[in-house]
Amino acid sequence: ALEQLRQPLCFDEFVGYGFSHQKHPASVTCATYEGWSTAVSGHVMRGGRHFVGFEVKKERDELLPYINLGVVRTVSLTDGIDVKADWRGEVNPVIVPSRYTPAVAEKLRSQRTAKWGESTVHCCTYNCNSGRCCWSDWNTEPGVSDWQGSERLGGSGTIGMLLDLNEGTLSVFKNGRRLGTMKDGLGGEYCWFVAVASPCTTSISRGRAPN
Repeated sequence: ALEQLRQPLCFDEFVGYGFSHQKHPASVTCATYEGWSTAVSGHVMRGGRHFVGFEVKKERDELLPYINLGVVRTVSLTDGIDVKADWRGEVNPVIVPSRYTPAVAEKLRSQRTAKWGESTVHCCTYNCNSGRCCWSDWNTEPGVSDWQGSERLGGSGTIGMLLDLNEGTLSVFKNGRRLGTMKDGLGGEYCWFVAVASPCTTSISRGRAPN
């Protein structure tokens, strides 16, 4: 576990049709607008404070940034889940309404372990296009909310995220400036992930939260 903490972050699982060839393990490129695709880091966070930087480079700044950055439970997005038949080609773990994708919602919930704890925040993201918080319990409709300090990331830039599992909070930083606490009520195990549906390259790296 200590060795894993020393290693650079990288993306380990890629699901969807939008990704081009991965040139570096810490970055992922979406080349199309053909639905949501998701890349997940294999680094599991249990307790304590964890900071990450997501550097987003858009193909053109005038393009809308259909990009979600955040945390997701330690689940497989493809174990018994078909990308075309179940996800319907739109792979984004924060957008899993039971009435539209019941097989996906059920199979994600079925992977629950005691290490998830009591929290029902199974996936939580910052929406670059709106700056809003999106989260899901993989049972009811996804939650979407504004939050104090919220700002969108219109062009290229860096979004930092601090997952504090001591306090159960997820805070957001934009280009080194703290925006605020986006969501509380988190607990248990999570991994970092990115879901994209517009042309861009997103890189992931460890760091320390700016003062």
